[in-house]
Amino acid sequence: MEFAISIALSTLETVTIFIMIFVLFRYKKSYRLWAVAGLGIGLAAWSLFIRKVFLLATLDLIVQLLAMYIFLKFVYRIRWFYAMIMLFFAYGLYLLLQGLILLLIIYGTDYGINDYNDITTNPIFMLQLVSFLLGLGVAWLVKKKNWGFTFISSHRLRKENWTGLNRSILGSLIGIGMLIPVGVFAVVYGYNNVYSMIMLCIFFIWVYLLLLFFQKDYSE
Repeated sequence: MEFAISIALSTLETVTIFIMIFVLFRYKKSYRLWAVAGLGIGLAAWSLFIRKVFLLATLDLIVQLLAMYIFLKFVYRIRWFYAMIMLFFAYGLYLLLQGLILLLIIYGTDYGINDYNDITTNPIFMLQLVSFLLGLGVAWLVKKKNWGFTFISSHRLRKENWTGLNRSILGSLIGIGMLIPVGVFAVVYGYNNVYSMIMLCIFFIWVYLLLLFFQKDYSE
């Protein structure tokens, strides 16, 4: 029963991340959520295996990010730079939401999560449940307010010129991409203060990306 719940919640997390991707960048085509759900089930089964058997949460995250990136690039035919923008910006936001919940649990309550590799425990289930509901709430708000960026929805197949703005975006994306697995490593091994600092760094980079995207949206 625990395995079924874990796969269901992990799949819902994957679907939520893709919905956030599409809403944040006003993707005009079909979301193909059934295909995303299939990807989510595969990634959920992978997570159970790699975490329960080998206790490798960081490797799990890296493989999941790589799989979602490949999925965006080849299933939705989005160029590599734009796929990288969409994935890391939306995933970074989801991770910040989840990190906020996790830090509230760590520092604000007497309860904790003893084993982050075992994703079939009730605390992990609650973390996943609250995270994907919060992520869907953010996506709903962005959609309702007609927020989001248009520079990808209009030119997702266009070859990109390497201007100073695009180089700044790429550097920020690489920074987030490097910090995410380090943050997972820190929280898995109980370095809560390090995890807090990494989340703070990801937040500042994410806000910087937000400003760069506004500039790119305006310029295009």
